[in-house]
Amino acid sequence: MTYDQILTLDTIVKYGSFKAAAEVLHKSQPSLSMAIKKLEEEFDFLIFDRSEYRPKLTKQGQTFYQSAKLVIESYQSLELVGKELGAGFETNINICVEAIFPIASISNILQDFFQPHITTSLNLNTDVLEGVIEKLNNHEVDFAIAPDFKGENNFEKIEFMKAEVVPVISPQHKNYNKKTLKALPQIVIQSSASARESKVHGGYSNKYWYTSDLFMKEQLISAGLGWGRLPWHQVEDKIKSGSLIRIEDIKDIKALPVPIYLLRAKNKVMGPNTKNLWEFLAQRSKL
Repeated sequence: MTYDQILTLDTIVKYGSFKAAAEVLHKSQPSLSMAIKKLEEEFDFLIFDRSEYRPKLTKQGQTFYQSAKLVIESYQSLELVGKELGAGFETNINICVEAIFPIASISNILQDFFQPHITTSLNLNTDVLEGVIEKLNNHEVDFAIAPDFKGENNFEKIEFMKAEVVPVISPQHKNYNKKTLKALPQIVIQSSASARESKVHGGYSNKYWYTSDLFMKEQLISAGLGWGRLPWHQVEDKIKSGSLIRIEDIKDIKALPVPIYLLRAKNKVMGPNTKNLWEFLAQRSKL
């Protein structure tokens, strides 16, 4: 039995046919059939029932495949360790921070980490919603600090802290009611990612205005052009000063808690410094 045979088995199961698996693996269909046949001969049982159009795992094949998946996971984990060990100490760490996250809350942590790592540069960039996920999936960043919007299975995640978005409106509309909020545009954040959701979470108004920038969203709300939810750390002082009003006593418009995670693609190689920063942040979780 070889890892190549196990990988062949996994690909056939995932893509539903020998033909599709051959295209994914860039191999001929007969070579895949031979790999599975050798496995079946080695262990003296059929892995696939080939009596139908699409190959189907036999009962023994199902049991074997469950163990095979563990082998693949262990192999890939070992391969990643090897790549990380061979990567050496990197000079740049790239992190994407979702705009909702209060970066000031970890300023002391970053200072403590980078003080002894004077040769390592930090590249922080910000994005919103699916834009963060896209950067992770495309390996544009080493890891992210963001909500896990889609519950991606290919991410390792550690719950880091909790943020909150609160509904606010301009004092121009201080006598707001349900009718007012239905009529005014609800200002919402929309990602610039190619695969973004069209659904508005926490939607209430009859019409929406979209922006990809939280500061612009705040400006639109402050100007009385609409209302919307903004991060608590962004509006706390403005609510206290009266330049923004927190919307309260409307049943369907409430503050929303937002769990923030450390997120990384499981197949993204992290150099030693990046891994150390990841663990350094994880140990200082504010939950």
